[in-house]
Amino acid sequence: MPRLYSPSRREVTLVLFSVMIFVIFYNLESTFDFFTGSKLASTFSNPLATGGGLDTDIYGDWVSEDIHVASIHKQQEEKEDSAEEDTMWIKSDLISEAQKQIIFGNINVNDGFKTWGSDMPQTQLVKHVAGFSIMDNVIACNGTIFIVTDDPSSFPSLGSIASSVSNPYEAPHPGEWAVLSVEQARERLGSYGGLIQGVSWLSYDVTPNNYTLFSLWRTYSSLNTSTSPGHNLLPPPRRLFFPNIPTFKDPRPRDSDTPTIRHRSDSGFHSHLPKAAFPTLGLMYMEDWEDYAQMEVPFLIEKLVVADLGAAGRSTNDVPPFAVPHLGLDASTEWWEPIRQNLAHFFNGEDPAQNANSLNEKPIVTYISRQDAVGGSKLRRSDHNALVAALETLRGSNNFEVYIVSSEGQWTERLSAVAKSTVVLGVYGESLADSVFMRPSGHSTLMEFFPSGVFNRNTEIAAHSLGLRYIGWWNDQQFLSNNLPPVTSGSDDAEELLIDATAVVQAIQQLVTRT
Repeated sequence: MPRLYSPSRREVTLVLFSVMIFVIFYNLESTFDFFTGSKLASTFSNPLATGGGLDTDIYGDWVSEDIHVASIHKQQEEKEDSAEEDTMWIKSDLISEAQKQIIFGNINVNDGFKTWGSDMPQTQLVKHVAGFSIMDNVIACNGTIFIVTDDPSSFPSLGSIASSVSNPYEAPHPGEWAVLSVEQARERLGSYGGLIQGVSWLSYDVTPNNYTLFSLWRTYSSLNTSTSPGHNLLPPPRRLFFPNIPTFKDPRPRDSDTPTIRHRSDSGFHSHLPKAAFPTLGLMYMEDWEDYAQMEVPFLIEKLVVADLGAAGRSTNDVPPFAVPHLGLDASTEWWEPIRQNLAHFFNGEDPAQNANSLNEKPIVTYISRQDAVGGSKLRRSDHNALVAALETLRGSNNFEVYIVSSEGQWTERLSAVAKSTVVLGVYGESLADSVFMRPSGHSTLMEFFPSGVFNRNTEIAAHSLGLRYIGWWNDQQFLSNNLPPVTSGSDDAEELLIDATAVVQAIQQLVTRT
C-alpha cells in the first residue's frame, strides 16, 4: 500500500500565503478601505482627488475617462438648465407629460392595424377652403380615397376638395375620390384595415408648386389660432404623400447592370428643405402610394391635410391658388415661426437673445441673382453689374452686411443668407419663394423686380401673410402693398429687366433707418 504524502510546514505556509494574496487583490477596494481608511478608498473611487504621496505612487496622475465623460454630461445639463426657453434643444424632463403626448404621441410597433368591426370609422371635416381641407378618418383603398359619412351635405363637393389626375380643371373621376355611406363602407371596405397614425399631408397635384409646403403648413396651422407667442403645440406632420408624382422623372433603365444617374422629380422645393425645416416629415411618392393600393386592404388615415391647387384655382381668378388658405383660414399671428426657426437654427443663423428690432444691429441685405439661370427673366447685364457695385458700396460703408447669392448656387449658401436677412431682393419668379424664411423684424422687407407692365401677386401675398414689408419695382418706379398694379402676365420668353440700382439702394437705406 502506497504511503500518503504529507505536506511540509513550508509548503502549507506558501499555499496559505498565496490564498491570502489572491483574496486581497480580488477584493482590492474593500481591502484598501479596511487597512487605510476612507481617504485612500475615496481616492480610488475618485481618481481626480489629489492625495499625493502613496496615492500618486499607486495610481499615478492619470484621469478617469468615465468621470471625464460624466463631467461633460453634467456641464451640458447645467447649460441646458440655464438656457433660454426658446433654445433649439429641450431637455425631456422640462416637457410636461401632456406636451410629450401631443408632440411625440404614444405609438408602438403593434399599432399599424385596426379592427373596427361594424363600427365603421366616419370621416369628419375639420377645416376647408377650396383646394385645402383637413379631415379626420379618411380611408384609402385600392388607390381610391374614401370619405365615409351618412351626412354628405356636411361636406363640400369633391370638386372643391380635389381634382382629376388626368385633368386638373375637372373634379375627381370615379376611382380617384368617392363618398360612401356607413353601410356602403361596411360592405365595400370590410371590418379591419391598416392604420396610418398621426398627421398626414397629401399634395394631390400633378404639377408641383414652390409654395406647396408653405400652404400646407398654413392650412394645418388653422387648428391653432392662439395669439400667445410660443403656444404652437400642434403634433408635427409625419408624412407627405405625392400620389401623382413619381420619385424619378426619367424612366427606369432597362439594363439594370449599367450604372445610371436618375433625376428626381420636381416636388416644388429643394430636397434639402424638408430635412431642415420639417425634420419629422417623410416624403412618399407615386410608387409608395401604389404600394398601399396593391395591398388591397383599406388604410385608415387618422388626420389628413389635403392640398389641391386645381380645386383651389377653379374657385378663384384674382389670387394665385396657393394663396387661398392664407386668405380664407385664420391662424396664429406666429403660425410660420416654428418652421422658420427650424431652418434658422439649422444654419445657426438665429440668436434667440438678439433683438431683431434693435437699431444697433447691422442690417443684412441678400440679393438673389438669376444671372446664372438657363431660362427665365433676369436683369440686363449692365443693370446687374450696377446693382452689385452699389451693394458692395453699402457693404464697404460698414453699416450693412451684404450677400450676393445665385439662384442656381448651393442651397445651403442661399438659405443661410436668407434666413438671417433684413432685406431680400431679386427678379420675380420661383427663386424668391425662399424669402419666406427671412428673419422677421420691424425692417424686414422683400423687394421684387418686374419687367415694366408685368406683375403677379405670388410673392407679395406670401410676404403679406408673414407681416413682411413688400416693395415691387418697375425700373425706378416702386409700389407697395397698398398701391399694387393690376396682375398682368409676362411673356413666356426670357426677358431682360431694367432696374435703377441707385433708387433701389436708396430705398434700402431709408427702410433700415425708419423707426
